[in-house]
Amino acid sequence: MPTWDDFHQVPVARDTFRRFRTPGEGERMILDGNAFIERVLPGSVVRPLSDDEMAAYRAPFPTPESRRPIWMLPNELPIEGHPRDVHRMLSDAHAALAASRYPKLLFVGDPGALVSPAFATRFEASLHECELVPLGSGRHYLQEDHPDAIGRSVARWIRTTEERARQLGAA
Repeated sequence: MPTWDDFHQVPVARDTFRRFRTPGEGERMILDGNAFIERVLPGSVVRPLSDDEMAAYRAPFPTPESRRPIWMLPNELPIEGHPRDVHRMLSDAHAALAASRYPKLLFVGDPGALVSPAFATRFEASLHECELVPLGSGRHYLQEDHPDAIGRSVARWIRTTEERARQLGAA
């Protein structure tokens, strides 16, 4: 993300992620308070997650030490060019993706979180053979709000992609 304003559509979320990246505060929030699982996750899904679903998300991270990879995530997001190594790797990956000619599928929710419908439309247009699938209401964890639609879209996309490949191979 070029700037913090580009990072997330919701100012409170941007502030939370800035705090996650603040030494001492971020560790307390994520390692001790489990804020990513308890607040970010349910706030990034439109529908309420059930107690069983939340238990499944909590299960791999029962202790502060087990949450260390979660704490690393917001610190590794390339925002305003930092961290530089991740920014460089993702810049290279985006360039390779833009140059690639293989088929792609891009899902977007509305209003989205990191990816808005408007951004997804621009991103799709910058790629070769990319199909954009608007799912309707959704934030970040679209698989939680639209599992069936995503599954059907992926299955249809695979069938269509394989059929097109067969036709090109026969030509």
